[in-house]
Amino acid sequence: MSKQKNQATSSETVQETRTRIIAAAYKVLAEKGYEATTLREISKAADAAPGLVHYYFGGKDQLLVEVLKAVSERYTRTPEQLMQSTDTQDMLPMVLQQPIDQIIEEPEWYRLRHELFALGLHNTLMAPKVRELLAEGRESIAMSIENTLGATTVEPTILATMLLAFFDGLALQKIMDPELDISMFATVLANILRSFEQH
Repeated sequence: MSKQKNQATSSETVQETRTRIIAAAYKVLAEKGYEATTLREISKAADAAPGLVHYYFGGKDQLLVEVLKAVSERYTRTPEQLMQSTDTQDMLPMVLQQPIDQIIEEPEWYRLRHELFALGLHNTLMAPKVRELLAEGRESIAMSIENTLGATTVEPTILATMLLAFFDGLALQKIMDPELDISMFATVLANILRSFEQH
């Protein structure tokens, strides 16, 4: 086997192992929470040598960032797919419904986000990672706003910042009060955002 082929195979193996560890970490962190989870438990769930988790991610803090990024990327693709398959007029409420569905169906993801926020507040090494994750979220939401509303009277980044704060805050309320009904928020938000359309 050529050296180049060996490197390609090795690179694929590394990526597969990283992906497996991230998936296992999400499962364990979601079940036990950040504080109660150990790297040993994650490596066992990933069927990976304990040293690999530390080798690839450096520690539990960085692994949490990678877990949240992986899930964020998955949810970023959903609005893009909707935009390709949905009539423009119906798109805005559907795009806004997606994060609300995520709050209902995957509250553990938002719990992990809030744990990451707390880490960023108290850990100067984690603060830049949290800022980066929030910036990526704003950028993704701003792009969705531009694609669904077109030109707006307010900068899309400002609207994106408000929406990101709204979804994170709504998720916290829903986590703390599971009986809270959030089913109508996409429609209300769509009406608010349409008021910023340039006519």
